[in-house]
Amino acid sequence: MSFFKVLKSALFLFVFWVLLTGKFDLSSLLLGVICALFVAYAANVLLKDNLDKLEGSLAILTRFILFLGQLVIEIGVANIDVAERVLNPRLPIEPAMVKYKCHLRGEDPQTLLANAITLTPGTLTVDIDEEEGIYYIHCLADTHARNLMGRKLENMVNWVYKGVRE
Repeated sequence: MSFFKVLKSALFLFVFWVLLTGKFDLSSLLLGVICALFVAYAANVLLKDNLDKLEGSLAILTRFILFLGQLVIEIGVANIDVAERVLNPRLPIEPAMVKYKCHLRGEDPQTLLANAITLTPGTLTVDIDEEEGIYYIHCLADTHARNLMGRKLENMVNWVYKGVRE
């Protein structure tokens, strides 16, 4: 058991504790340190060799949390666009089905991309051809299809999984 692995895990858990509680009083911080150290030590003892595999997952988890922040911004921008289209009859609503070739490999990145597309207002992942890596996406307007083809969401998912591409 490595002291530095336990300390690194405890630090990560403590930061997570502070983010969840949002309290900075001495008793809360002290309880956070004690809990983080206990959980990190127990995980190190119980998981032993599996922690090496988990370290890669922690990096993905950290990037995923940052990805969620960017996705919330994308969803907000798309919400405003869809609301404007609904409230302003002069703005075009031109529904279309788009064929989108995905370059991500693996079920997790592909699923995350499909869900991110569906969560973004104005786009909906309707079907996926897993063998060809083609997504069939319903877009509310031409601008949504163009934004999708800019591959911003795919590049964000690719960053989360650090280069899992064809």
